[in-house]
Amino acid sequence: MQTQKQSGMALVLALLVVAIVTAISVELSWRFDLAITRAENRWYGVQANAYLKGAEEFAFMALKFDKEEDNRKGVQVDSLDEFWAAQAAEFPTDEGWVSGRLEDAQARFNVNQLRAKVDDKARRSAEIYKHFTAPQRRFIRLLQSVNLGDEESPLYLDSTTAQNITEAVIDWLDNDANVTGFGGAESDFYGQLDPPYTVPNGPMASVTELNLIRGMTPVLYEKLLPLVIALPENQTMNINTAPAELLRTLNRQDDLYPLSIEDGDVLAQNRAGGGYDKVEDFVADAKQFFPDSDNGKNNFVADGLGVFTEYFIFYGETQVGEHIRTSKALLYRNGTEVTTIRRTDANF
Repeated sequence: MQTQKQSGMALVLALLVVAIVTAISVELSWRFDLAITRAENRWYGVQANAYLKGAEEFAFMALKFDKEEDNRKGVQVDSLDEFWAAQAAEFPTDEGWVSGRLEDAQARFNVNQLRAKVDDKARRSAEIYKHFTAPQRRFIRLLQSVNLGDEESPLYLDSTTAQNITEAVIDWLDNDANVTGFGGAESDFYGQLDPPYTVPNGPMASVTELNLIRGMTPVLYEKLLPLVIALPENQTMNINTAPAELLRTLNRQDDLYPLSIEDGDVLAQNRAGGGYDKVEDFVADAKQFFPDSDNGKNNFVADGLGVFTEYFIFYGETQVGEHIRTSKALLYRNGTEVTTIRRTDANF
């Protein structure tokens, strides 16, 4: 009887040992697979970064080549029919493919252009348009031109609301604590919010700051996002590359409403074949949209417009094995020298 009990105990002990060894084996196998997966991901990550850096270097070469061509021709112009603006192509690699493309960052509206203000005399004028600079008037028109609804039920901001939001942006950017107009807001307003925050009173580092400004809504921000950017204040909007949506913001200085969709399309089509060599050529060509005033004076202000570009956005994408990685970088071209200002997954 004692022998049978000992045999039973030995069997239980043997089964327990087998269970423990099995559990340890499973744990070791899992840890080994995890280590292999981590090593594989690290290797794929290193490879992907190398491919994306290579694509970015290729973008450098394209921009440098474009500037050398401009220097050779003696004309500083950037347009959508140039080599750098070509559609992205996929190039095969040992582990997949890589592609890259460039976008003219100055084809967007530079929100930091809103920082400059008119003088007090203009601000007191009975003519509302004189309360704003040329870039500020364009932003007012831009706010009115984006459809906040859909094709079946379009919804647009009215001019007064657009002016109020513009005044709030001006106060966010300017270097004083004085409230601008009826829509402006300084730290006294934002300090009463939950949570409270203060106005930076300086240029935006990213257009994401628009989300914090009085009057801005999530829908309006999402609609504006592909059309705006935060660049140094002196950077102009390139009329040769700007989309029709932004060309609609160009109107007589005394008209705070945007051009029609059809007129914007016409302006975009008129620049086919290399674009304009000078802003003056564009203004002369678009005279039907910006007629002179009754006394024969020019009624269009070209401040903040240009025909060449210094800032570009690089978009890179690569597949390594089953993994796809992307990158986005803001590039600055000074003459034939191109540098990366910053890389980010956020908005510039």
